[in-house]
Amino acid sequence: MPQFVTLTFDGAVNVNNMPFYRELLKDSGRKNKQNQCAIKATFFLTGEYLDYEAVNELHRWDNEIAVKSISQRTDPNYWLSINSTQWAQEVVGQRTMLKAFANVPTSDVNGFRGPFLRTGGDEGFKMLHKNSLYDSTLVHPRVRGEPPVYPYTMDYGFRRPCNVQRNVCHFFCTVQTVLSNIRHTEPCRPGGWYRVTTCTKQNELLGMHFSPVDKLLSNFDEFYTTNRAPFPLFIHQGYLKHPERKAGYLQFLDWLLQKDDVYLVTASEVLRFMKNPEPLSAYAKRACTNRSNSGPSNCLKPNGCTYKNTPTGYERFMKTCSKCPKNYPWVNNPLGN
Repeated sequence: MPQFVTLTFDGAVNVNNMPFYRELLKDSGRKNKQNQCAIKATFFLTGEYLDYEAVNELHRWDNEIAVKSISQRTDPNYWLSINSTQWAQEVVGQRTMLKAFANVPTSDVNGFRGPFLRTGGDEGFKMLHKNSLYDSTLVHPRVRGEPPVYPYTMDYGFRRPCNVQRNVCHFFCTVQTVLSNIRHTEPCRPGGWYRVTTCTKQNELLGMHFSPVDKLLSNFDEFYTTNRAPFPLFIHQGYLKHPERKAGYLQFLDWLLQKDDVYLVTASEVLRFMKNPEPLSAYAKRACTNRSNSGPSNCLKPNGCTYKNTPTGYERFMKTCSKCPKNYPWVNNPLGN
């Protein structure tokens, strides 16, 4: 059984973080050991500050492009109160923007992670079901010693009470969820932590200093030595601007890549495997994919667009693979008409 590690990043992609993504996913030549395929990541994107040329580049490297929301509004009550139509305006609208301005086919954008881990309960899942999107928002609390959980469909509902949002009460056949298994670490708060960022920030506030590598190794071992559920590395790239955190993160990835049975892949690749599982020996023989070898770039002449008046209330700049739209693309106007 392969041990999958899902690399995911949240937020906008732009000039501030693309150098890191190039280093991680292209220039370093990092490959899974057994099949020598380049490592991949999933990007859950927000609409503001998004560089569509950079998104196109990540997509051509075979990374997964997914959606988070256009506005990423910080008021949690907004995400708890909107209906499925309003969710679609935020999420499906972003799919439209990615196709129009980054030349990423809608059929390639299949994943969703709610802003601030908010799904919107049943209303959000109605939107996912209608638009054939998988969810990577739900958090699966578990006690120490309990095995991690594999991705599953929502045919029989959520297996745990929700702890950061209103409940998903109904069944949503065919909607798949890539869960955030709460990670455990002794020097952190009781009950575990959702993301790589959570525990380290708490320890820093408390004046406690523990190696990021040690925490990651300890938690990876809980997956690797039990049922080999996919190990989630969910993170914001801004967290890695701290040199020690970045070094620890890359050190951990390089340690993983020394193993014959570990694969650093996208969330969609894990779901594909779940539909048609196969032995480790067979999976290792799969051919690598590389969109950048399939022909010339479809973003050869990007345009820079400046908008003095936008729905955000501030001036915004946007880089696009197409012509500059008349207005800044936003909720309810994803094409900028």
